[in-house]
Parts: sequence; C-alpha cells; structure tokens
Amino acid sequence: MAVDIRKINNGASSTRSVYQHRHLCIRTFHLLRAYPAYSCLLLFVVYLQIMDMILYCKIRSRGPLHANAQTTSDTNLKLFASLPVKRIMVGQITQYVRSPLAEYVESDLYFTSYFPSISPNAISMFHCFLSIISIKFFSSDSLLQRRIGVLIFEFRNFLDCLDGVVFRARIKNLRYKSYRGNLGYYMDGITDVLSGICLIVGCLLHFFKQRPLRSITHKINQTLSTRMSRSSDNESEEADLIILNLDDEQKQQSTNGINSNTCETKARIIIALSILSVRYALAGMFWNREVQAYEDLLDSYINQSRRQDLQMTILHSPLTILMFYLWRYLSAISVQDYLIFAILFDRTWEFIQKTNKIGCLCLLITIFATELHIDQIRSILNLF
Repeated sequence: MAVDIRKINNGASSTRSVYQHRHLCIRTFHLLRAYPAYSCLLLFVVYLQIMDMILYCKIRSRGPLHANAQTTSDTNLKLFASLPVKRIMVGQITQYVRSPLAEYVESDLYFTSYFPSISPNAISMFHCFLSIISIKFFSSDSLLQRRIGVLIFEFRNFLDCLDGVVFRARIKNLRYKSYRGNLGYYMDGITDVLSGICLIVGCLLHFFKQRPLRSITHKINQTLSTRMSRSSDNESEEADLIILNLDDEQKQQSTNGINSNTCETKARIIIALSILSVRYALAGMFWNREVQAYEDLLDSYINQSRRQDLQMTILHSPLTILMFYLWRYLSAISVQDYLIFAILFDRTWEFIQKTNKIGCLCLLITIFATELHIDQIRSILNLF
C-alpha cells in the first residue's frame, strides 16, 4: 500500500481533528488519572514552584545576615528563617525536602546527642559507599532494580545534607554556609564528585547492556538521505519503498528480535554521556565559584551603614535574584535530580538526548552572565 510521504513531513499534528484539540484538557485529565505517578510528579512540581514564589518575596525583604545569624534550633527548621546566599542558590529539592528532613533529625531526634561517635566525615564516607553500591542497580536491565537504585541514591543525597547539619551542630554554628579550608569541606566535595561519577557510570553500563532504540524520525531521515540520493525520476516510487521497508523492518523486529540498526551505537551513547558529564562538572565547579563570590560580596559583614545598604539594594534587585534562580535550576545537584527522576520514570535516554544541547547552552550563557554580574557588583562596592 502506498503512503503519502507528505503526511510524514507535515507531522501527525496536521491530521488531528479540531475536536481533539478542543478536548486537550479532558484528555490530559484522563491521562493523569490513568497514571497516578505522573500526577504526583505534577503536584510535586507545583509545590516547588509555589515555594519558589514565597522564596522570592522573602529574599526581597531579607535584612543584613549578621542581624539574624544567631538562630536557634526552633527557627532553624523554618525554611525561610535565615536566607544566606548558599541556601538561596541551592537546588529546590535540597532546600525544600532534604535539608528540612536533615534538620529535623538533628533538632527533634537529637542525632548528635544519641550518636556522638558518628562524625560528619564518617557520614560522608558512608554515603560515598552507597553511591558505589548504586552502580549495580542503575546498570540493571530491570526497571525495578533501577528504581531501587534511585531510592539508594536519594538516601545518599539525604545523608549528604545530614553531614553538614551535624557539622554545624558540633561547632555550635547554625549558619548555612561553606566552611572552606576545613577537612570536611574537601571530603564532602570529593564524595560529591564520586557520586556523580557513579551515577554516570551506572547509566553507561545500563545502556551498554540494553542499548536504547533510535527514534522513528531518525530512522526515516536516515532512510530518506540514503534513498533520495538516487535519480530524481523515481522519487515517488522511492518514497513508497521507504515506507514499505520501514514496515518490513518493524515486522522483522517483532519476529527476529531487535535489529542492531534500530539501536543507538555505543559511540553515540558515549558521546551523549560525555556531554552530560562535562555539563555536570561545569555546573558543579562554577556553582561553587559563584556561591563563594556572592557570599564574599553580599553576605560578608561590613561595618559601614552606607555600604551595607548598598549590599541589601543589590541583593534585593531582580537581576541578582534572577541569577540566583538560574543557578537553582542549572546547578549540579539539580541536574542530578533531573537525571534521577528520568531513571525513575524510565526516560533516561530521552532526557539525555533532549536536554544535552539546550542544557549546555543555558549553562554557558548563565556562567557568562553571572561573571559579568559579579564583576559589576565588585566594581560598585569598591567605590565605597
């Protein structure tokens, strides 16, 4: 049977009826009812966005940090009680889920009092061990095993927050910041790097065991590029043969298994994961750099009222808050969370393919804009 090739070029959306477009909301509602996991994910995303809107208002009204630096354990659990730069720039799930749970374990369950022998470095070493274990689960062919790996890795992320809470409780300082120069600071950074490596390696081993399928559009374009190189006199016949060959390939897959031509090559998998790794590494390095710069410029105590007012004016400006929010979505921990959700819903390869280019582009633009913004703030503050 001959198929009109123009329908393929125009896409499936042109063949949809007006009736279907009018009832998009109804179909979406039934889809969410049929898949409760996606409904929970949607509600969770809505919760994060509402909390981010509240955070914006709190940033606009935040005073000098030294005025409320001496917080107590009662106010420590409040999400917006104290807003240093690092807490503002950290990922959403870390700020609204993991950190409150870790602070609850310390303040209400008295973790440090009951387990005084467990040091923050011991917690860091243990969650590094969990990252290594998760490789076995992430590389499995079973979706259930990979979801167990997600649970293990999320527990690892929770412990990553807990070691910082325990450290601040031991030194009797509740301020949320990076204590550079301390042994725990370097150990925490090393364990974070190793956890990212374990996550990428687990995905790589899984793709080598169960190579992802190429999209149908990629197969059509590849077949078109090879078949259309022939004489232009037989264009209509060639188009029919393309569709028929695709049908034959699909039938052959159902009877003889998946053909190697329909799977992604190992080279393409390695390239895609390499781009993700570079993006992940750049996000981690520059996030630490920008947090340190903003802390020195906006969170440092200055015994000059005029310069302090200028600090607050810069902090409350929409441009500064925009930079903070960009890093909340593009930081390494956020990229890690996105990948974890993709593994949970069995959409790992789709996530990597569709976000690599746009993610790298947004990250590079954000890095460039942030460096210019920090340089501008530094030059303004140096005038006073």
